[in-house]
Order: sequence, then structure tokens, then C-alpha cells
Amino acid sequence: MADEKAMEFFKTLREERFKSWEEMFAQLESRGIEIVDLWDGNCPGFDPAYGQKSPRLAVYPAHEKPVGSFIIAAGGAHLFKSYNEAMPVADYFWNKGFHTAIIDYRVDPYTNADSCRDGCRAVRYLRANAGKYNILPDKIAFGGFSAGGMLTGEVATHFDAGDPDAADPVERVSSRPDAALELYGSFDNAASMASALGYDPAKQRELAAMSPSCNLSPDCPPFFLMETLADDPRSVLGFAEKLSMFGIPFALHLFQGGAHGQGLYDGKYEVEDVPHTAKWAELAADWLEDLGFLG
Repeated sequence: MADEKAMEFFKTLREERFKSWEEMFAQLESRGIEIVDLWDGNCPGFDPAYGQKSPRLAVYPAHEKPVGSFIIAAGGAHLFKSYNEAMPVADYFWNKGFHTAIIDYRVDPYTNADSCRDGCRAVRYLRANAGKYNILPDKIAFGGFSAGGMLTGEVATHFDAGDPDAADPVERVSSRPDAALELYGSFDNAASMASALGYDPAKQRELAAMSPSCNLSPDCPPFFLMETLADDPRSVLGFAEKLSMFGIPFALHLFQGGAHGQGLYDGKYEVEDVPHTAKWAELAADWLEDLGFLG
């Protein structure tokens, strides 16, 4: 009975979050923000029976001078996507002078590999259209919260240089982000995840195939890591240690206060007001500026 109640709760929650997400996209469109499909009617693995939109981007207006772009991936346990981790964050960083975009990536029953493909395509799309949006093509960041943070780690470790012979011009350019922001993301350890499920070699290989910590390389972009003690701090500390082993630059901010899933922590849009933790966004903006994202 308890399992049935839990399933019903998550079903209702998912429906509510899907509705609020679509309302957000309608609001963005009413503000004149461009909504673009990541694939022109030919999205790999897309199944309309799942009841989800084809992967898309809400692309904010260009600034007067060329600047870097920040693609934002909201979290939601890979079941839905949360409004408070999308539009308010995109607005904040756009007002700081960066170009911003919000990705509407695929969630369950799609796999992490499907979501990662969406994230990589978003990086490619903006790079291929850098002139249109007045973006610096070598300054495209990808960042996300919770499950969107996991997606960030996957995009930052599963990129490729593009196929120069591809018929689709978007596929000709690199999908490597120039910076990755994991914001209370799931800083995974594939070994512990597998052992929690009972050791299964096939499951271990499946987890390791997408695991950011199992796919790091010296070519990965710099990382900005943010978490609070509401999550197990050993996870982000362990990931930072792995980054240091590969010589990958990173900034690490571990805050004491604030619950998981609170976005900007500024007391708006039904999130906690935690002034000290809210400073993460200013720190992230400074970090991106230091990487040359404001030109």
C-alpha cells in the first residue's frame, strides 16, 4: 500500500511539473525568447508515444557585443524539470551580461544516454549558430542542477569534435562545452551505486558507461562545483579529487546551509532564502568572467 501511495504521489508530481514547465516555455515565448528544436524533425531515438516534446532550447536574445553562452539544465530526478532551476537562473545570468539558453532535454523513460545526446546537441547548436546569437564560439558553458548536474557531468565527459563530412551543419562542430557547472549535481561514484544495488557486472558496465567520474580525461573542460551539506559532501569532494588527478581546473564551493533543489536560494519562486548560499551565483558569474565569457 505504501508503495502504491508513493507511486501515485510521484505520478501526480510529475504531471504538475510537466504542466508548469510548459507554462514556463509559453511565458518565455511571450517575452520574445526564441524556442528552437534541437533537431529539425529527425531527433535520434525520439518516441512521440512517451508524451514529451522533441528536445528544444529557449534561446535568450543576443547582447550588443559577442559574449559567451550558458546553457542551463534544470533538475527533477530525471522524471521532470523544475521551473525554479530554469528561467530565474537564465534571467540572472543574462542580466549579468552572459548569453543564456534553457535546454528542454528528455527524461524518463528515455535514458541518460538520450539526455546526454540532447545536451551535446545543444552545445553544438549554439556553436554552429554563434554568429546568429552573437556568441563567442569558444565560450559555451553547460550547467545544471541535481539531475541536470548529472547531465552536465555527462556532457562534459562524452563530447566529440564533430563530423566535418556530416550533411547536418550542426553535426560538423564540436560538442565539447568550454566550462561545466555542476550545481548540487549527482557527483556520482559508479562503484558505490552498483554496490548499493547488489554487485552486477552488467549493471556496473551500464553505470560506468555514462558516469562522469568514470569518463574523465585531461581534455575535459574546467568545472564549477557547488553543493550544500544537505547532500553528502563526500560525493562532491571525491569528484573534486578525481578532477585534480587529471589536472582539470575546478572551483569548489561547499556551503553549510540550504536544502537540495533550491536554485538561486534567493527566497523567490517558492525557494529558500539563504543569503550566504545564494552567493554561489555571483561566484559562478565571476568564474565565467575570469574564463573570458564576457569577452
